[in-house]
Amino acid sequence: MISYEEALKLVDDNVSTLGKTEFRLSEMAGCYLAENVIATMSSPQFDNSAVDGYGIKTDDLKNACEDAPKQLKLITAIAAGSPKELQINTGEAVKIFTGARVPSSCEAVVMREYCREDNGSVLVECSAKAGENIRRAGDEYKKGETVLEAGIKATPPVIALLASLGHVKFPVFKKPRVSLVVTGDELVEPGNPLRDGQIYDSNAYGLTAALNALGIVGCKHYIARDTREETREAFEKALLDSDMVISSGGVSVGDHDYVKETLEALGFRTVFWRIAIKPGKPVYFGVLDTQSGERKYVFGLPGNPVSVLVTFHQIVKPALRKLAGGAFFRTETVRVTSGSALKKRPGRLDFVRGTLKSSDNGKSLAIPTRGQESHMLSGLAKAQVVLHFKAELDRLEAEDPVDVTFINWND
Repeated sequence: MISYEEALKLVDDNVSTLGKTEFRLSEMAGCYLAENVIATMSSPQFDNSAVDGYGIKTDDLKNACEDAPKQLKLITAIAAGSPKELQINTGEAVKIFTGARVPSSCEAVVMREYCREDNGSVLVECSAKAGENIRRAGDEYKKGETVLEAGIKATPPVIALLASLGHVKFPVFKKPRVSLVVTGDELVEPGNPLRDGQIYDSNAYGLTAALNALGIVGCKHYIARDTREETREAFEKALLDSDMVISSGGVSVGDHDYVKETLEALGFRTVFWRIAIKPGKPVYFGVLDTQSGERKYVFGLPGNPVSVLVTFHQIVKPALRKLAGGAFFRTETVRVTSGSALKKRPGRLDFVRGTLKSSDNGKSLAIPTRGQESHMLSGLAKAQVVLHFKAELDRLEAEDPVDVTFINWND
């Protein structure tokens, strides 16, 4: 067996980003940018007002206060979108709305809350500093600057930024095409009656939901009964139009576990097969370089439903992120306090599912959920974090420090 860190490094070393394409802004949510975003204009493009108020000259408001307001002649109003460029003189003011261009002769904008209009004049009840409430042209960035770097995910604010620069579409990396292979004679599609010894197929639904949460949709899934022939047939179909195949079950050393031998017979190079983690020791990762120059990937995950989703979250998701053009990074851990004692056999890193709560003295406590066996989905369904119970330890006492990973299915 290899360690969890060794497995992640091997995944990183063997996964390459897919090619580029171009999407309209309305289609690119969840993709990763394939090029730097260069500012096509400065932001702001022109000096504009941060508030609804009045543009003034600061010297006109010296010593102004609520008891002794200064009276200025109100000459006009400027709305957002107006191209007006005008000059104000000493003793004058201009009414101005949020986002509207600020005339160069205005030295500050006073919020309307401190002003009262009166018969063509405005009474201002406070003084002002030069530049107050004025957004200066180019304060955020200037034309030609790199605003965002390639590899950033197209989140709602990223897409809004592209739109603000006038883009209708933008180059992004292709999203991976993923298919699923679910193995097992005992599996029954939900909605059908169960016979003795059968269980409903939850892995296909859990994995599909996990992929959809990452913006990977349209995934096909194939069921393979526990024979060499059906296992091979399912993988052959799944590989036809996929960059990656994720399977569940059939990857250990049982008499009916045919995944590893089938993939090697199909030409896959085994990168690793077993990892010193719990749940999820039998995890297969293989790559196939095709004659057409494509590289295909297979992750063979265990059959137990918690093992499937935990290993997907901790191992497969970083590979999908890199494949789609994002950065491959090891999921960040945070040091908190264990809320209860735990014990295990040393030798494997144990991913303990848990929740967080605050103690009376303000510490963040990680509390294991009820149901830690690899078939107990209820514990994972309630979990907010995964506690990293280190491989070399056999005990973790309450109040001991422990690293946790936040469970985030959307990134």
